[in-house]
Amino acid sequence: MSSISLALLSARICLSFWIVGTSDTAKFVLIMAVFALVGLVLFIAGFRAYREYRILEDTPLAPIRSIPMGLVHIYGKTVGENRLSSPLTHTPCYYYKVEVEKWVKRDKDHEGWETVRTDKDMSPFQMDDTTGKVQVDPAHAEFDVPKTLQAEIGSWPRKKPFVDPTLGVAGPGDEELRGYLTQGPQQAAKALSSLPVPGAKALGKLLEVEQKLESSGISLSAGGITLGGLAGQRYRFTEHALIADRECNIIGTCAENPSPQDEHDRNMIKKGQNEPTFLISSRSEKELEKSVWRKALLMILIGALMMVGFTAAILAKLGLFK
Repeated sequence: MSSISLALLSARICLSFWIVGTSDTAKFVLIMAVFALVGLVLFIAGFRAYREYRILEDTPLAPIRSIPMGLVHIYGKTVGENRLSSPLTHTPCYYYKVEVEKWVKRDKDHEGWETVRTDKDMSPFQMDDTTGKVQVDPAHAEFDVPKTLQAEIGSWPRKKPFVDPTLGVAGPGDEELRGYLTQGPQQAAKALSSLPVPGAKALGKLLEVEQKLESSGISLSAGGITLGGLAGQRYRFTEHALIADRECNIIGTCAENPSPQDEHDRNMIKKGQNEPTFLISSRSEKELEKSVWRKALLMILIGALMMVGFTAAILAKLGLFK
């Protein structure tokens, strides 16, 4: 979860928090204090992003054939045999993330998208820049990869589906998206059933039954059993992928490969122990630097404004700010 998402989640928890018997002034101060804390989180995250920008700017591109040990910046094509297939567009890739969101109406004046599920997977690959190849272990990397699909199902109005035109595919239809929505949790339930933990099998079976009921038009909720399932509900699917045989930028730590296949496979790019910066991006070098700079500037400005604004509101409410 990104720093911005975490900050917004904290704000939502705060707004939904209610203490019986607490005065309106205390509630106001509590809410403003949490928003000021959210601003502090954004402010710190912004400086971390700025540090990442400085590293990008100060670390020159190095040919793979002669990369040194330590922090390196390389540019090349993603290659390798351990390819994945993205779930919705079935794109050959080495990393994918699918985010499923549901349109939620919280009250008569507030509605919007709420993330209900995120699926991701990754696989080791190699980078090839014509001077040589190097193994990449993408674990714990920060990914900045293109959106391959965004589509909606359910009630209208809904936006026209987007599919990356460079993929040359039509994208999934409504039935395939509905199938993905219900099938994924069933697979998770089966995996849970196989765990050697007391009660896991029963819980897995319960989840599996619940998913089968929902796919048949019956959903279980805190208020009881309701009919309709997906009918009348609106979902949005967004897929991102690090596409195979495409160029990308990587800034990470070059270390010794613990399991080399031959004399040309002695190095590996991964997240370092002393230098945590590990970014894999499909953008060009200039585009990447601009993107990180804008992200850092935005978080620093918003964080500073939130800290100052909400702290001033607290002081004014308590009569300490004149």
